[in-house]
Amino acid sequence: METHFLVEARLEGRVRVLKLSGELDVASSAALEQSVDEDFDYDRLVIDLSDLEFIDSTGLSVLVVAHQQAVADGREFCVVQGPAQVQRLLALTGLEQRLTVADTLEQLLSSG
Repeated sequence: METHFLVEARLEGRVRVLKLSGELDVASSAALEQSVDEDFDYDRLVIDLSDLEFIDSTGLSVLVVAHQQAVADGREFCVVQGPAQVQRLLALTGLEQRLTVADTLEQLLSSG
């Protein structure tokens, strides 16, 4: 079964934005890992989950590793909240409390 997943990457000043859409699961997690690992000069990494339809434990693991790497590199790591199913999983796993989560991308681009 083919999964649909897309990462749109861009720089907004000193903020690197990765907008995710589709399903972040075992079949698509490598695409996000690759986008996170690309070498850019930025101060804040924002993962925008607002168009993400589904996330599984593999996708959550990629977010955790990306957060840890950003912190180790001295960068901020933020997430734009996703739909109810995505947010429910973040809440159930405790990630919602560990990560900086905003309602909109604009909030994260205008702060800091």
